[in-house]
Amino acid sequence: MVKSIFVVIATVFLVGCKKPNQEKLDELVKTGSFDESLLIEAIEKKISTPDLLKNLRFSDTLSDFYKENEFKPVWARYLADNKMANKVFNQIENCKLEGFKPEYYKLEMLKSKLQKSISESENVYENLAELEILVSDNMLSFHRDRVFGRTNPDSVYKGTYHLPRRKFPDFELFEILNYDDFEQVIARNAIKDTAYIYLQDLIKGYVDRQKSGEKWSVIDTVGIKKLEPGDTTDVMPAIAQKLFEIGIISEEETKTANPEFYNKEFAALTRRFQQRYGLFDDAIYGRKTFGLLNKSIQDRIDDIAANMERIRWFELPEQKPYIDVNLAACELYMYYVDSMKSMRVCIGKARPYNYFDLVKKAIKNNSLKPADHETPQIASRIGYMVLNPTWTVPRSIITREMWWKIKNDKFYLQKNGYGVFYKKREIRSDTIDWSKFTPTSIPFDIIQKSGDDNSLGRIKFIFPNKYSIYLHDTPQKSKFKWSERAVSHGCVRVEDPVLLGEFLAQNIDTLEPDDFRIHMGLVPREEERLKKYDPNDTTARIQPIITTRIIRLNKTMPIYFTYRTIYFDQDWKVHYRNDIYDKNKYIINAMNF
Repeated sequence: MVKSIFVVIATVFLVGCKKPNQEKLDELVKTGSFDESLLIEAIEKKISTPDLLKNLRFSDTLSDFYKENEFKPVWARYLADNKMANKVFNQIENCKLEGFKPEYYKLEMLKSKLQKSISESENVYENLAELEILVSDNMLSFHRDRVFGRTNPDSVYKGTYHLPRRKFPDFELFEILNYDDFEQVIARNAIKDTAYIYLQDLIKGYVDRQKSGEKWSVIDTVGIKKLEPGDTTDVMPAIAQKLFEIGIISEEETKTANPEFYNKEFAALTRRFQQRYGLFDDAIYGRKTFGLLNKSIQDRIDDIAANMERIRWFELPEQKPYIDVNLAACELYMYYVDSMKSMRVCIGKARPYNYFDLVKKAIKNNSLKPADHETPQIASRIGYMVLNPTWTVPRSIITREMWWKIKNDKFYLQKNGYGVFYKKREIRSDTIDWSKFTPTSIPFDIIQKSGDDNSLGRIKFIFPNKYSIYLHDTPQKSKFKWSERAVSHGCVRVEDPVLLGEFLAQNIDTLEPDDFRIHMGLVPREEERLKKYDPNDTTARIQPIITTRIIRLNKTMPIYFTYRTIYFDQDWKVHYRNDIYDKNKYIINAMNF
């Protein structure tokens, strides 16, 4: 009787509708063709098998679930029918549209187990019970991953991620364990974030192209350190083909490429590519430009997948105003209630490629660890601004960068506007015998006085965080013209501090945006006030501030430091950025557990 089970059940399934006819199944049980009690018994036995449980992601969860449900099957009956099995397997296959890979959920193994269950009829109940539990485990994984994220950002970023995790109070893990309803469960729990939906559309296009067999070409850059207009080269047709493949230029525009040299006409197309990817649009092919150009379709899919995972971790708030600093784009966005303005920023330098090896070496040799200047991903609230700030030089900068200058020139600190303090008492730096100290034993505080040459510029913006980073002005304006602006020691330099101060003024009861401009020594924007404004009026209520002054916000302003290498502007046009901190690979590697 047992040998005919799948033939009989499959026949019933095909004759019936999309789900089994319970009456006919009951009849099969009565006639002895299928004994569900044996399947239940097999599931109970399998659920307590150590070798099976140790390979399950949700072993404890599944044990409790099946015990509470008297070990009744969720999937087994349905998987006997190809159409119904495909309903489950297709859902796992479609995990690609969430930035996942079917192998995460053991798709091929599940299909193989199903074939084994059909072919080995002697062990049909045992095989079917194992398949039942494996499908449940992987459906739970998929259900949880697509809502909360497959990875934990704390472990991915080794403790430097401090954005709040998304909350899903209505999420129920077990509700996916219902064949009749699992598609509706997946639909109900879809991420509703608009950027996420656009990324899904984006990744679908690349997945379809990859599935069709399309492969992107690779430019042979051996021996090419730099390629600029006018250079003799034979790689331009290959570059043109790749720009066409990734959608930067049209097929007609590929004909612009000269097979013998890099002509000026093609330089304009190169600039289009560089602008799309946030590179300096100098039309020169160097390491970064070639690196982005030589990405494969799978590289692009992985980049999208990493950014989808970030959205599953964290969602920017709907309530405005707030500030978002996208570190990968080196851009700051001020979200007003009804609009948005942006500016360029300079962020912390990237770690060296072998940073962790250098850390291990330093620990082994008991030597100074390499500097880590990467700006972390955090959430905080700006509480106050400091006009005309002084700058207390961090110990790390004194040790690694300033010590040798001080030692070789006793007037270095004076010439650059720095004061030396010991227990808050200032000491003339040229009277100190610096040779008595080592870089790590200097007992003094070194403070740069306020003024136009101060490293923090005219203003800094303070918010609580464990890294002591903040936003600030800078006298070094030229670096805002750079395409990649990871140049600081971790704090974030803002291109237009006055505009940022005006934005924050909306949370200060006693200050209008024009008041802040006057504090900064600038004329007001409002026409009526500008007519009456007299910069020499010493009796005016609002005057320029030339001393160090703290301006507190009555209501703190939310600020988020995020990291998105693919993002959308207000018109939902996609933008790509170089992964300057090389973070995407950490997410993709962590997903492959």
